[in-house]
Amino acid sequence: MADDIDRANALIENEVSLALSKIRESSSNDREGAKFCVECGDAIPVGRKNLGFKLCVPCVEDRERKSQLFAN
Repeated sequence: MADDIDRANALIENEVSLALSKIRESSSNDREGAKFCVECGDAIPVGRKNLGFKLCVPCVEDRERKSQLFAN
């Protein structure tokens, strides 16, 4: 059972790393943030956009909540 869980965690970690690499790669081309959230497509408020964010607040909160749930 632990082997399956270890493989699943490694797969998730790999997918997250790939996604983050793509986001960093696209953001390195321009220092301004995205107009639309890269996860859900909703508009990003001007303040967040000017700070260089690529995710809307609900998506960031969702990611943080998931990372806390699956951290253990």
